[in-house]
Amino acid sequence: MIRTLALLLGSLFVTTSTNAEKPVLALVIDDLGYSFELAKQVLNLPGKHTFAIIPDTTYDKKIAEFAHQNGHEIMLHMPMQSLASGKNIETSTLDESMSEDEITSNVDYMLKEIPYIQGINNHMGSKLTGMGYIMRPIMESIKKFNGKLYFLDSRTTALSQAYQQALRARVPSLKRDIFLDYDHTNPESISFQYQLWLDKASKNGSAIAIAHPYSSTIELLKEKLTQISSDYQFMTLSQLINYQQQEKTTWPRYLSHLQKDLKN
Repeated sequence: MIRTLALLLGSLFVTTSTNAEKPVLALVIDDLGYSFELAKQVLNLPGKHTFAIIPDTTYDKKIAEFAHQNGHEIMLHMPMQSLASGKNIETSTLDESMSEDEITSNVDYMLKEIPYIQGINNHMGSKLTGMGYIMRPIMESIKKFNGKLYFLDSRTTALSQAYQQALRARVPSLKRDIFLDYDHTNPESISFQYQLWLDKASKNGSAIAIAHPYSSTIELLKEKLTQISSDYQFMTLSQLINYQQQEKTTWPRYLSHLQKDLKN
């Protein structure tokens, strides 16, 4: 029995070590849709990444088609009301003045607007994502539209309830860890946030960063991403979700085998 226990524990160690051979980096490029040239630049970055397109922008469908043809994962960058005063920038922005029927209708429209999407994340939303009673119908609409879509909470506010409401609606969900370029005018700030991304992935096994198609960000990523391919693995968000689900099932599966063996 002791020998069997040792073999099972050894098998478990090997299996989980293989699954987590390298820390996982997931990179999301937001705010695509206004420039086709900038979109092409970020789509050519080294590694497998996820690209978020704002609906009702000049090049939304063109970028989606181009990205899909070149094997990239894309998501809907859904505009939501922010805390900043003034008129919403995007015409399709969801805001607190809408009825539940209007929210559902607008969400459905935006999901249809961008082809080939595998998920959604919020564009802005520092006000709306903090309102659970509004995030609930948004997540329910996403689930009803396509049960395979995931939601990334961009966490534009510490009060965001988007992630929790997604889970309640049984929408696969993730949370952003790092903003690479919240100060895109400062290359040192971007480099610092980039290192935080790597450190967080090394510590926790994976980390999600959001960046934007700023020239300063693009230049840094072009330089840095090729330097880390031997120490980290890149995953799209759908790959990361599948990876995490597999990790969650590894221990229960082996513990079940272990219990059966011990009984015998």
